[in-house]
Amino acid sequence: MNESSLRELGMDLLEDRQFERALAVFAEAVRRVPADHRARMQAARCLVELGERERAVTTYHACAEGLLRRDYLLSAMAACKLGLELAPQERRLKDTLVRLHARAARNVAGRASVPPPLPPETLYDGKVDTDLMGLSGEELSDRAIEVLAAPDPGGSANPNDRPPLPLFADLEREAFIDLVGRMGYRSIRPEEVVSTEGEATDRLHVIVAGKAEVTRRVEGEDRTLGFLGGGSIFGELSLLTGAPTTATVTAVSDIEVFEIRREHLNAVAKSFPSMPQVLATFAQKRMERNLTATSPLFQPMPESERAALLQRFSFRALQPGETVLVEGEHSPGLFLVLAGELVVQKDDPAGGTVRLGVLREGEVAGEISLLTGLRATATVVSARKTATSFLARAAFHELVKTYPHIKKYLEQLSDRRLKQIGEALRPAEIIDADELLTESEGIGTA
Repeated sequence: MNESSLRELGMDLLEDRQFERALAVFAEAVRRVPADHRARMQAARCLVELGERERAVTTYHACAEGLLRRDYLLSAMAACKLGLELAPQERRLKDTLVRLHARAARNVAGRASVPPPLPPETLYDGKVDTDLMGLSGEELSDRAIEVLAAPDPGGSANPNDRPPLPLFADLEREAFIDLVGRMGYRSIRPEEVVSTEGEATDRLHVIVAGKAEVTRRVEGEDRTLGFLGGGSIFGELSLLTGAPTTATVTAVSDIEVFEIRREHLNAVAKSFPSMPQVLATFAQKRMERNLTATSPLFQPMPESERAALLQRFSFRALQPGETVLVEGEHSPGLFLVLAGELVVQKDDPAGGTVRLGVLREGEVAGEISLLTGLRATATVVSARKTATSFLARAAFHELVKTYPHIKKYLEQLSDRRLKQIGEALRPAEIIDADELLTESEGIGTA
């Protein structure tokens, strides 16, 4: 029976709650292939169920060290996380997290490159000749831990090829360790919805392993936008802005995810005030990458030039109800929506206010006043927490000189919006002269 078959057999036994037999199968899989850390993690689960918590912690630690050695950083974090749930003060696991963070942070700007310490010597060598599937009871437990706690002998990491660890590597080391201890870890089955389009969320997710599909409702049908794999993060924009999520994420295969709630972030921020800014900066960069890929403003440009263009803008976070443009006043600059919503409204001469529309991700505000030199034709207010990129008036005029296609796009947009404003304020009972003529001609020929 090969490695994959053994693991599948172990999972079936685990489903049937035959924990001792499952332990024997998973431990045997590791005895044959020490790099099978998926089997090693499942064996730790069995040990927990059998009341062997200390041995489970030891197994999780060996698993984390093996995964770290092979540069599977998120999976190594997961093993540490599961071990810390059993023993929150376990020094070995926190030491592994320190080394993991040091490896991930090597390429973060401004961080000193400090080589991580070597792992401590293990008491186990894993040299067991017996097929563990024939054992049971105390003998099985004793032999299994010799195999499960033994180090993975292969997979030395390349010091010049440190894979990134999204978001986590940007945190202070102690904040990182604190967050790992607090955040959740979930297994999700195929076809289970993780995040639903149109719903606000108080958490972000990080996929550790597996695959998920991203879909959006378009004209009554679900349209696939793409797929997410290990290392993907989603939900952070809704978490920060309170805006509804713009897509649905559904598990395609069995997936493992970290779940970081607002309460986890707030708890860490009490001890580490830098936490909110790290998350905001990370989200800002994500929003900017999304924007340059989707906004019509950037589409005519080569991808290599888009980032440089966006650097001309400054990030501006808006609170709910904050006014960014005032009808009758000059626009201070161009606002580009990264996430959230801006409501466009105008005073009605007949009294009251007319709502003209809502600007969402990728759309702009303020271009009419900037292009014409006249005062703003409408008031623009943030509907909720909204993230924008802002370009001041002087910088805007320099921009349209440098990029004529942007000026052309904004002029066309301005013309469409002025027409929409005129139609929105036109009383329904007033008939256009051309329409009146057409109607009278129709009557005469009836």
